[in-house]
Amino acid sequence: MAAPNLDEINTLTVKKIMPGLVDNFFKNDPLLAFLKRNRYKVWTGGPQIQENFIFKPMKGGSYKKGAQFDITKLQTKAGLLFDPRFYEVNVTEYTEDVEVIIRGPEAVLNLVQADLANAALTMSALLACALYRHGQTTGSEDRSGELNGMEEALGDGVNNTYSGQVFPSYGQQSRSDVFPALTTPGVQTGALIPANIGSTSTTAGISFRVLEHSYQSCVIGDEHPVIGVTSNRCMGFINENFQPQQRIDQIEPTIGFPGLKFKQATIVESQYAPGQDITASDATNLGAFQLGTTLSLSTATKGETFWWLNPGKEGDDAYINLYFSASPKYQFGFTGFKVAQDSTVVAGQVLFGGNVTWRTMRLMRGLFGIQN
Repeated sequence: MAAPNLDEINTLTVKKIMPGLVDNFFKNDPLLAFLKRNRYKVWTGGPQIQENFIFKPMKGGSYKKGAQFDITKLQTKAGLLFDPRFYEVNVTEYTEDVEVIIRGPEAVLNLVQADLANAALTMSALLACALYRHGQTTGSEDRSGELNGMEEALGDGVNNTYSGQVFPSYGQQSRSDVFPALTTPGVQTGALIPANIGSTSTTAGISFRVLEHSYQSCVIGDEHPVIGVTSNRCMGFINENFQPQQRIDQIEPTIGFPGLKFKQATIVESQYAPGQDITASDATNLGAFQLGTTLSLSTATKGETFWWLNPGKEGDDAYINLYFSASPKYQFGFTGFKVAQDSTVVAGQVLFGGNVTWRTMRLMRGLFGIQN
């Protein structure tokens, strides 16, 4: 005779379910946290978001008395245009679970509340992945529904990015037509600077000299990088290559993430930064963050990434803007459950509408192909 499915102890004893849920999946991204905290802007409506910039000087110079001035009118200003991008996270429940089974004093956890919290975390993870990628159609890869992230913004329009893509335009503006306004600092490779966006080198290492020169390439006047974002593995390379007296631990004052102080910037690590271990290669690869799967980058650019960022001042002077729709429903809002006509299944969506814009590429840059 088959044994009972419960022994005497489990038959007579009530099991204790601890309240609360522990997150064993998601990671916090320092870049997304910084933008949410300081560079959050409300997009009030309209078909596109426009960011304006100056790309050349006026005519001028010294002159002698009686000289005739050149009064030719020049176009010195242009704009970047960004379409709003939309994301959804679905929440599906069975009314039997919500209304009958998981209720009353026996319901240790609120099923709907727990799933809505998971949906919000999923939305944040999707946006964090997209921040490090691009939102264009390149070859067979169509990401035109995704955020216009760093990969396309911090490029030169000629050379490959870390994933092997080239972006001749940004914000629907050809980079060559307004050169060098939409181009990151000059390409420097070899022993001095590791492979960066605009390079094909893949054997570079990270060192104090590399960080010093790449940092200085983003300094103009009193403008300087504020945050350096990299992967966990690259942070390990930095710690290995720096002398103890060069390593100063610091808490990034705006978001509270621990990091390394480097000149006037704080270097922080993100599990969403593309690298050899876990990469934000695509929003559909969220499972990789749970499983720790190694997602290969382009074979020509395999390695860790590092990003020097200057977010600018708050408000209208910001250099990086994270736009959220003015509609509360598209600010991680919930549509409410909709009942299926042929079953007891109910479903609703958490929504986001907006985009991210980058305005001063010459004050920021990305390094990639970092191997040691």
